[in-house]
Amino acid sequence: MGNNNSTTIPEMTVVFLGHVDHGKSTMIGRLLYDAQQVPSDRIEFARTRSAEQGRSLEFAYLLDGLEEEQAQGITIDFTQTRFSTENRAFILADAPGHREFLRNMLSGASQAEAAVLLIDAGEGAREQSRRHGYLLTLLGVKQLAVVINKMDIVNWNKDIYHSIVDEYTSFLSSIGFVAQNFIPAAGYMGDNVIKPSPQMPWYSGPTMSEQLELFLPVDQHSMPLRLPVQDIYRFGSRRLLGGRLETGVIKEGQPIVIWPTQEKSTVKTIERWPQPTINTATQGQNVALELNDPLFSERGMVVSSPEEPPTVSRAIYVRIVWLGNQPLLPKQRCKLKLGFQETGAWVEKLDRVIDIGNLEDAISDSIPAGFVGEGVIMTDQPIVFDSFADNPSMGRFVLVEGSQIAGGGIILAPAEQQQTESFARANHRLIYPTVGNITREAREQRNHHRAHIIWLTGLSGAGKTTIARKLEEKIFQRGYQTYVLDGDNVRTGLNKDLGFSLNDRKENIRRIAEVAKLFTDAGIIVITAFISPYQEDRAQARALFAQDDFAEVYIKCPLAVCEQRDVKGLYKKARNQEVHQFTGLDDIYEEPRQPDIIIETDKNFVDACVDKILQHVGLCSNGLENS
Repeated sequence: MGNNNSTTIPEMTVVFLGHVDHGKSTMIGRLLYDAQQVPSDRIEFARTRSAEQGRSLEFAYLLDGLEEEQAQGITIDFTQTRFSTENRAFILADAPGHREFLRNMLSGASQAEAAVLLIDAGEGAREQSRRHGYLLTLLGVKQLAVVINKMDIVNWNKDIYHSIVDEYTSFLSSIGFVAQNFIPAAGYMGDNVIKPSPQMPWYSGPTMSEQLELFLPVDQHSMPLRLPVQDIYRFGSRRLLGGRLETGVIKEGQPIVIWPTQEKSTVKTIERWPQPTINTATQGQNVALELNDPLFSERGMVVSSPEEPPTVSRAIYVRIVWLGNQPLLPKQRCKLKLGFQETGAWVEKLDRVIDIGNLEDAISDSIPAGFVGEGVIMTDQPIVFDSFADNPSMGRFVLVEGSQIAGGGIILAPAEQQQTESFARANHRLIYPTVGNITREAREQRNHHRAHIIWLTGLSGAGKTTIARKLEEKIFQRGYQTYVLDGDNVRTGLNKDLGFSLNDRKENIRRIAEVAKLFTDAGIIVITAFISPYQEDRAQARALFAQDDFAEVYIKCPLAVCEQRDVKGLYKKARNQEVHQFTGLDDIYEEPRQPDIIIETDKNFVDACVDKILQHVGLCSNGLENS
């Protein structure tokens, strides 16, 4: 047996996917066999079963446990096995490749931190290869390696390898995904599994085993404390809350909050078998907590620290992968499971349906099987969660019909801001905007200047915040009332519930425009500094204001220069696949078609840029003054 440090090294789950017969089970079996991490009785079983079918050793039989799988040579159920290298420990998950088994794959991939996708060198990328790649992005799996398997059947031809690499790289690019490596291999032969292949001297990248070590585990210790309660254990007068610590660290004596009841206590003891007590528990450990106060608690509740609470809501904005036998209709009831929480749920509002086959939006009022939807889910009971972008382990869910997993997905954000049309209609009579006696004109007269909005848009690193702050300073020095709305500042408060999906970005700009409108009604010159990447959103913001009240300023700067500046290190993170949907790299920035003014920050100093804006809006010539 090889070195197995799974008890001391934090395990990382890697899911193996691919079209049927592209060799997933064989690859995992060969990896375990060559690493000497298969029990001798299991090897003997596989040899016997292989011989009965007139075959030499089938490495897939080291994994397959179902009689039907062994007869058909395919993986039906979702199986997991442990594997370790000298430095790391892994759970290797073998996900089914048949379309009819996608629900099993969904159950497996939704738990993975990284993925290996296999493509048969003889067949090339198939529809299922593309479908699996897209599903991984939708489920938030951010690390991917592609194995071009069965290179022996194409005589180790590097041109075929490069052709498949080019084709699949182009596909991944179209969905904003980048593979870390493309590994040419022959799983059955053992080439590039653990040892480099002598048959392919033209390849100098990692082997399959080495690639596993290149996957980076998520640093969940630095994330907020989240301990979903799995069960309550009673020992005499003692009452213990048992569960797996999903993220964060918990210590003896630490204050905690139980959600959704928001009751507070402190940790008296931490139990962890076989140790009687421990002082500190970390992510991935199964523990039982004894609290100093006898609080009400039950399965499905979540323990957190007081400083970093989760979200509690009955309305969530989600991305759903639907795999049911029939399309998922709005108002159709099913069961939602998140951790140990279970509650009735339904789709209240459907904003978008995506056909995974052609990666295009579908015109549909339901989510057909195998399609993806985005919209609002309502639940019977409040659920405790984090958005997937903030904490993946608390942002994944599955949908159940009867006893079958029929779909699942990720939570993009709380959805209180996403009012449904029926809700809006039902409550329209309750909303009566008021108008005070003090008009905007009166405020402008007292301020001695007109209100105005200066909307700065441009790539990250273009200089929006620098220009905005200098602009604010010069306007304020002239005795005018002014204020800056900056992207990062607004997202720490007003918009902290929003992520960076398409819908969240649009909602972010919508809210900012409405806030800016209130500022102008107060007679203030408001400056906004937001990427605001989409032309449609900027146009809608402009539509809220009179023509003379709004100036769109394009802070123009080449992407290469923005990336060189990279003050926040965001481009580097995006290049390293630590940040996704990053504007300018894997998400688009729509340049303003007819901005009121263009400021090129790579060609001009800050003061010159600011003076140009001031001159345009009339502040240099007192054009905004009320005399």
